[in-house]
Amino acid sequence: MSEPLLRIRNLKTYFFQDDGVVPAVDGIDLEVRRKETLALVGESGCGKSITSFSVLRLLPERGRIVEGEILFDGRDIRLLPEEEMVRIRGNEISMIFQEPMTSLNPVMTIGNQIAESLILHQGLDKKAARLRTVELLKLVGFPRAEEIVDEYPHQLSGGMRQRAMIAMAVACNPKLLIADEPTTALDVTIQAQILELMREVKEKFDTAILLITHDLGVVAEMADRVVVMYAGRVVEEADVFRLFEQPAHPYTEGLLRSVPSLEEEQKRLYSIRGNVPSPDEWPKGCKFAPRCEKAWEKCRLAEPELMEIAPGHRVRCFLHETGEGDEG
Repeated sequence: MSEPLLRIRNLKTYFFQDDGVVPAVDGIDLEVRRKETLALVGESGCGKSITSFSVLRLLPERGRIVEGEILFDGRDIRLLPEEEMVRIRGNEISMIFQEPMTSLNPVMTIGNQIAESLILHQGLDKKAARLRTVELLKLVGFPRAEEIVDEYPHQLSGGMRQRAMIAMAVACNPKLLIADEPTTALDVTIQAQILELMREVKEKFDTAILLITHDLGVVAEMADRVVVMYAGRVVEEADVFRLFEQPAHPYTEGLLRSVPSLEEEQKRLYSIRGNVPSPDEWPKGCKFAPRCEKAWEKCRLAEPELMEIAPGHRVRCFLHETGEGDEG
């Protein structure tokens, strides 16, 4: 097997606040292989987006990577000078942000925003960059690309802005595309179009995708492998088929049970009790134990290691270490 395109080892990203240190990402390991789609799944507050911002070194002011490796194409991103990171961002690694209206510059035309990366990274002049921008807008499904190129973000619908973000993200044929909740707030029809567009981009450019989402329907449709995060940690990793058919962590089971089913429309919708704890209030032991229907005494005293229970299937749970446990 070839070397992964992205390999993260023991990543710890903390926020240094006036009243203490907040461990937003607390020692995660994951790999994104070339040309695959890896889904990073979990509820809001689990650390998914902070993981992606760590890869791009675009953390908020008080955020800092305090430990770990982020190897991209054999280079440790943590050790690269900022000038090299500028060349990587938007060129080798691109990102589709969660809300395009806040990510796009409201006073620049769509065309100028896309052309900017072509001029910076590809060395094109303004005329060539504009022609390429029109091609990219056509690629992502704009029927009147020659007009859209001169329009501003507020003149486009939510789905059109997301398409423009994708055009910007793939402008330089990146090796890795990070998509942070790319279909949030879009209606079902537009969501399906955006997912299909991402598949086409992946096939056309041989791009690997790190898909960050809480939507398991999107995961089932898009992912090759899945990493489930909870409270800044990886709690389960498996290929998408095994994860849906044989979830091993109680948190993953809970997420899957929470998905509405037409076959069970008369039953009360299941939800995991409680909420994800704040990073500055993480419990001792297994972070999921206070919400877990299968937790026992050991879970509340110590945190399990991430263990392999089948080839390519890892889980952080004492139930698989011991094979038994008292529910409670």
